[in-house]
Amino acid sequence: MAEVVQHQEEQIEVVVDCILVNYRGDSESRGRIVHAILEWAEEHPDEWNELQERCQQRHEVLA
Repeated sequence: MAEVVQHQEEQIEVVVDCILVNYRGDSESRGRIVHAILEWAEEHPDEWNELQERCQQRHEVLA
């Protein structure tokens, strides 16, 4: 069961990365995505901080 949850989390991360990095839709749609993420961040500040740290680390590795 834990393996399934881990797989789902990895799939979600891939989708989020794809949306935020590679999204080529119109600015209105992108704005809705950003708004949804910001709402989630307000509701889950600890997870948001962890996500920001991971993104910063990934950015440093790729730079």
